[in-house]
Amino acid sequence: MHHNYKYALSAGATLAIFSFTKPASADVVTDWNLVTVKATKAAKYNSNLGSRIEAIEAIAVYDAVNSIKKIGTPYHYYAPPSSPASVQAAVAQAAHDVLVNYFPAQKPHLDSALTISLSQANDGPVDKGQAVGAASAADIIALRANDGSDPNQSYAGPAKPGVGEYRPTPAGFVPGINEQWGKVKPFLLKSNTQFRPVAPPTVGSEGFKKALALVDELGSTTSTKRTEDQTHIAQFYKQDAELTVNEAARALAIAHKTSIEVNALAFVLADIAEADARIGLWDAKYNYLLWRPVTALNADADGGVTNNYAKWTPLLSTPPHPSYPCGHCGTVTAGFEVLKKFYGDNDAIELHTSTPGEPARTIKSLSTGEEENGWSRIYGGIHYPFENEAAQKLGREVANYVLANGPKKK
Repeated sequence: MHHNYKYALSAGATLAIFSFTKPASADVVTDWNLVTVKATKAAKYNSNLGSRIEAIEAIAVYDAVNSIKKIGTPYHYYAPPSSPASVQAAVAQAAHDVLVNYFPAQKPHLDSALTISLSQANDGPVDKGQAVGAASAADIIALRANDGSDPNQSYAGPAKPGVGEYRPTPAGFVPGINEQWGKVKPFLLKSNTQFRPVAPPTVGSEGFKKALALVDELGSTTSTKRTEDQTHIAQFYKQDAELTVNEAARALAIAHKTSIEVNALAFVLADIAEADARIGLWDAKYNYLLWRPVTALNADADGGVTNNYAKWTPLLSTPPHPSYPCGHCGTVTAGFEVLKKFYGDNDAIELHTSTPGEPARTIKSLSTGEEENGWSRIYGGIHYPFENEAAQKLGREVANYVLANGPKKK
């Protein structure tokens, strides 16, 4: 089903999306991952919807590759062709058909990309590969047709919010987005609550006050404690989290010159991990309904805000959804933990951002990226430190579960 409604995007995601610098190409798997990421942003999809589409595309691609190459266990579709078939054509057709299904308005662009991919396929009969890819795409589209992602539900907040209770925030005071996302059918998890984190520190407790003081000190627009590099970290990582995961995956595939089979498996597991992590994160967000730092730092003793939020302003605009746990932190950790299993944790990776004017950033390792991404939300004034820790724990748990229970080599 095509989602014809618009979702709020995180800051920086509304750039001219097709202006991304294209890196050196690894193979048709990485090419179509990039096409997929761009398609989600051209459609103004936020990280929840974007990660879902990326997982669906990666599943269609993997199951198509696996049907021809018989590399391991399928996600769902497995139908080896009776005669030789082009794996490259299967990948392109599978990805194309997924994207055209969800983004019919982009069909001319996607058709053009498919034509280019098919013209470069040189590993067997193209038409046979196309048939496998088309069947794999149709299978996963049908499987996800009623997964709870649609229709969108927003959260207006309580009429009289109490101390510690989430309510819409500046700028805009728009309702909380995607309230339904914590109920979306997971791709691999047994349940949406499987790795739900423990409750956050009680508002007013010493742990909460200590965390709030750190956000106050490091996260305001006028902070004198935040370094220039920490400000860059906040601005760099404010882009939608799945962009960071997928760019790192493409860069590692290129650097390691991994095969089309390895890339298909790495991307399907990484993209499922980040998609399922976001479902778990959203379950927790709307379960705990913790107020954002911008509310806590402007609140009166009774939890109300009578200063029009003029007392304290965060460096970054607060995203419109409950605070605990940190969505960004769990998403990147889930994806990066999967990538470590394929590529190790020793590569320096140059990453780019959709934040206008922010230069490329080289991370020393995936672990460095996880750490920077987590702290970016504290430097930006939009999350508490304990939210980063809880979200990264969830991300690691999801990644480990996906690696243990997802598709794997024979």
